[in-house]
Amino acid sequence: MMKKLATGVVAGSALALALTACGSPTESPKTVNLSAHEALNASAGKTANVESFSAELTVGGGATVHGTGSFQIKPAPAFSVELDQISLAGFNVGTGGTRLILLGQDVYVSNKNLNSLTGGSKPWVKVNLGTVGDKVGFNPGDMLKQVTQANPADLAKIVAESTDVKKVGTEKIDGVQTTHYAGTVDLKTALKNWDPELQGKVEGMAKGAEALTFDFWADKDQLPRKVAAKATSSEGKVYDVTVLFRDYGKKVSVTAPPADQVGDLKFP
Repeated sequence: MMKKLATGVVAGSALALALTACGSPTESPKTVNLSAHEALNASAGKTANVESFSAELTVGGGATVHGTGSFQIKPAPAFSVELDQISLAGFNVGTGGTRLILLGQDVYVSNKNLNSLTGGSKPWVKVNLGTVGDKVGFNPGDMLKQVTQANPADLAKIVAESTDVKKVGTEKIDGVQTTHYAGTVDLKTALKNWDPELQGKVEGMAKGAEALTFDFWADKDQLPRKVAAKATSSEGKVYDVTVLFRDYGKKVSVTAPPADQVGDLKFP
């Protein structure tokens, strides 16, 4: 049981990082702050062309994850992430020293606690997301197909559906001057305006929530520098995510660990 749960934590956290961000308004323009709404639409357009970036991700709710890493969206999805916190359903994989590398459908994981639970003898284990689904009760391979949409543009598309967004003010994020926007998104209405991939992703994250509240900080180029979002599931559970974006367009180099240091993740 512990082996299966540990595997689920790793696969789920990898997806949260990999999956870890424009519709038009659905109400009369009189109810919308047009300048703020146009700014979010502009951000969605600008981020659609983002090929690489670095990010700091914090997730709370059903899973607790904190990590930083470099992400490549194009030409093929890849990332290298360092985690200092990762837990699911009360099970803590360990703090500090956790590494995740995504290449194609393979995730390489380095975590001494995980290795002890799964009987691994090498510093890295490899998880194939295309085959692990049957073992852990969900199909991350299908979800991974959405990774090309899982970039800052996704978050911009989501918040651009807000009909009550407003400008809060200006702030510096990581030393970069930004404009701060805040609002809510009616998820039931907004889902109809998104493509099937984004619909599925949002439904999976929202857990039945009807609305999402957000804060969105964009720089002078309309690129998001920070996004914080929160939703309450149909069961009353609060889910929240905060992402800090950096290094847009910086070249990302992701390589697999040496083959002799990698073992396959074993299942009971």
